[in-house]
Amino acid sequence: MEQQKVITVPQLFGILFISRMIVNITYNPFIASTGEVIDHVLSALATFLLTFLMILPLWFLYRQDSACNVIDHSVFLLGKAAIVVAALYVLYFLLAGCYVLSFFDTFVANVMSPKTSLWMLSGAVMITAGYGAIRGAEALARTSGILLIGICAALLFVICALLPKVDPVNYTPPLYDGTQGFWDGIVLMVSRNTAIPMLALLLPLAKGKKKKGFVVWNAATYFTICLMLLLMQGALGDYLKTQIFPIYAATSIAEIGMFKRLDALYLGIWTTGLFVQMAAFLLCISLCVTRVLGKKAGKIAIFVCGAVIAVMSVLITNSRNLAVLVYDNRFLFYATLGAGIVIPLLLAIAVGVKKKKGGRLHEA
Repeated sequence: MEQQKVITVPQLFGILFISRMIVNITYNPFIASTGEVIDHVLSALATFLLTFLMILPLWFLYRQDSACNVIDHSVFLLGKAAIVVAALYVLYFLLAGCYVLSFFDTFVANVMSPKTSLWMLSGAVMITAGYGAIRGAEALARTSGILLIGICAALLFVICALLPKVDPVNYTPPLYDGTQGFWDGIVLMVSRNTAIPMLALLLPLAKGKKKKGFVVWNAATYFTICLMLLLMQGALGDYLKTQIFPIYAATSIAEIGMFKRLDALYLGIWTTGLFVQMAAFLLCISLCVTRVLGKKAGKIAIFVCGAVIAVMSVLITNSRNLAVLVYDNRFLFYATLGAGIVIPLLLAIAVGVKKKKGGRLHEA
């Protein structure tokens, strides 16, 4: 099944960059399992290199047929049994969506005042994200292009505001307390790297120089992560360890001239990135379901899965047991490795063997 190329490579990686901004601004020392943020700068540099390795299985699969996504290859290889692969990806994006939205709900419940109904908030987010997914990849890409400019401008503003607050005394030597924080940081960043599984569905939709786009996106993503971690540590020091959302705390005290309390910019970046990421998740779910069950089922899946994510995110926020399960970095870490590396690798090997035996990859 040939995928129509409806977006450009810059648009595709623009969507992924906006999605990854949530990683930058929602850094949490409690979920990160360490108080030494400086160690995670090294983790980010290591994950930057690891991301090039993570993409290789998907790249090998993509080279077999650039018009096919991971579900297309599954259908050609497994027939009706490909519904299992599609279901695994749907479950992954549901998990990732619940993780991201529940984190936002947690922020609202603990920081914002006056209190906002989490049910209304989650419902509003998923309704708008569902509308974005229904409009398709092309509409989402155009919207993301406009939002990307605003997000980059807001990030630059926040960075300029935090720079004067940096005190060299707040920095500690890297790996001062051992290497555990370094490894925990890698697990955290890899687990949140939902872009690789997203590429497994979205890459065939893009036209242009994909290698160059991936390199630029990867470099920009981890440069921004390193910069934000360094600024956060330099501006907050040990105070960072007491904050659930340290970058929000830093923007609350930052100012440029007449502009004070830049936390509004922080919220703008988060909510914008949240919309794009959730819409992209739902779009990927729709692509999975559409391929195995048809277009009508794909559209229904957007509404059903959007409702599931909205409900589960609130339940996770209000349940300590669910939160412990979902926020376990190892759980999402293995899920991301499975969807981003293991499944594409197995399919790439199977497709390669089938081609050597002269088998047909395409349907008649």
